Amino acid sequence: MIHTLYIPMAVKNEYEQGLGKEPARSWLLDRINTEHGFYRLCTSYDTFVNMEVQRVKGIDKGEAECYSQFKKISAQILISDDKGFTKAVGQLDRGIKVYNSLHLICWLDILEYLPTKWNSMIKDFHALRPFKSKDLREAYLEIASKTGVYLHRRKLSEKCSLKGIL
Repeated sequence: MIHTLYIPMAVKNEYEQGLGKEPARSWLLDRINTEHGFYRLCTSYDTFVNMEVQRVKGIDKGEAECYSQFKKISAQILISDDKGFTKAVGQLDRGIKVYNSLHLICWLDILEYLPTKWNSMIKDFHALRPFKSKDLREAYLEIASKTGVYLHRRKLSEKCSLKGIL
């Protein structure tokens, strides 16, 4: 699935600034390493692309670094829950699909890596970051397409029916 998650320096700095409000963020900061491990600090990005992308409305400094890093190291996927960033990247580069947390949850479910009950997890996630059944279905279909997995219509409908889950 994903063997390394590269985190731009600007995003790391944003996390450090948020520690006062959300001390639980320290778990990620404690795990970021430049040499090894799943969470890696990435300081390698295309400077020209970074300068150009920072001028695009809807993209902040950390997101610009993320996008220019994605281009420089030829990362396989780009992950963000920021809808403004996702929309801006879509207009900037139509060939890139930005995945979000919902995509990752669906991916983990398709690969049967989730250790918890689906309905309770979706309920908890929905409380943190509200979404619609359509968003969940779309994320499932996009991940199924990316991984080459066929999803049965009935199972997909059951998994994506927020009326039945919430």
